[in-house]
Amino acid sequence: MNKDKIPEKIKELVITKIESNMPSNLKLSIGSYGDLTKEEIISHVKKGDEIGKQIVRVHMSFLKAVASGELAKKMISVENE
Repeated sequence: MNKDKIPEKIKELVITKIESNMPSNLKLSIGSYGDLTKEEIISHVKKGDEIGKQIVRVHMSFLKAVASGELAKKMISVENE
């Protein structure tokens, strides 16, 4: 993924995931940016600003971990401890 611009399809994927999985009353704290509402998070992703890019990177890392089976392996290893 180009570090300067987030592809529109990726933005759509992340926004859909946020809309479907994040409760409206939940806030997300991202470093020194403070607490962000669901609407603010979606707005940053749409704008593709630095906060939006960070949110997209986190979501894409999670999706890659799920797709590769890495997340399942980690969960199983924790259960077996």
